[in-house]
Amino acid sequence: MTTEISVEATRRMEWRCRRGMLELDLLFSLFMTAYLPHLNHLQIEALNELLELPDNELWKLIAGSDCEKSKPVGQVLNMLRGLVVHQND
Repeated sequence: MTTEISVEATRRMEWRCRRGMLELDLLFSLFMTAYLPHLNHLQIEALNELLELPDNELWKLIAGSDCEKSKPVGQVLNMLRGLVVHQND
């Protein structure tokens, strides 16, 4: 089930995804194009939760293989990890 995301909400989310760490900035740019239109409400909340983290902590979560405590956060992390793997192919 997908949630209709307004243009304004999309722009705010894109702004929040701009990071100080180049790797994260590039990764979230790809993420926004590939996944944002298809995220459900819980996944959007999970993305917002992840975006609250400092860059270094967020990068450790994405680069690691640990399962995150909440299912929506884990789903978003797996999407991000998939983009990292795909870029390295």
